[in-house]
Amino acid sequence: MKRSSGDRWIAAPRRAAFGRAAFGRAAFGRAAFGALALGALAFASAALGACSKTSPRDGEGAPSPSASVLTISVGLGTCDDLATCERECDAGSADRCRRLAASYALGSGAPRDETRGTALYERACAMNDAPACVFAGQMHEYAHGVPKDEAAAVHFYAHACDLGGSAGCYNLAIMFENGRGVARDPGKAAALYQGACAAGAKTACDRARDLQASAADAAEAR
Repeated sequence: MKRSSGDRWIAAPRRAAFGRAAFGRAAFGRAAFGALALGALAFASAALGACSKTSPRDGEGAPSPSASVLTISVGLGTCDDLATCERECDAGSADRCRRLAASYALGSGAPRDETRGTALYERACAMNDAPACVFAGQMHEYAHGVPKDEAAAVHFYAHACDLGGSAGCYNLAIMFENGRGVARDPGKAAALYQGACAAGAKTACDRARDLQASAADAAEAR
């Protein structure tokens, strides 16, 4: 699978987890952001092997510096009844806060308000909802409703990863691999990719193997 500079992995109803096709960075705008959240997102075993070709060691196939995967293992969903979602979110339901966030971020059943959507994703993340943390990270990484802040994106991806969210680990690995919002650390990136690989993400397996091979080659050269 070709992954040219600027491409990213995005899971949406039109593609399965750890992707069949890549969207360029510019494509992660309103249309792409809307598409990725309107349906059920899931880890699909058939899709995990869709990109089975190992990427070159020279970095040609590496995720671009700004790329991150947006793949979660549960349906995102929006709110059918805003008032009920708001009430249940206020009562402490992370799921309702996340759905409310999606409703505002997408303008689905609510006035489009990405700033409010981001705040609600952050609120659900604080309640330890891993998918919400991933989306909060994406909102900050791509300046949806908030100023671009890659360090904040790293924070949210890390929390998602700590909660066991493979997408968070994969996103965080890309940030470490490319030094986005955090000091570049290929070793840390490899370990994170390996964790996502253990969860069944074929692409993460490829990246972990490539980084480990690069590290071995560098050691031999010394």
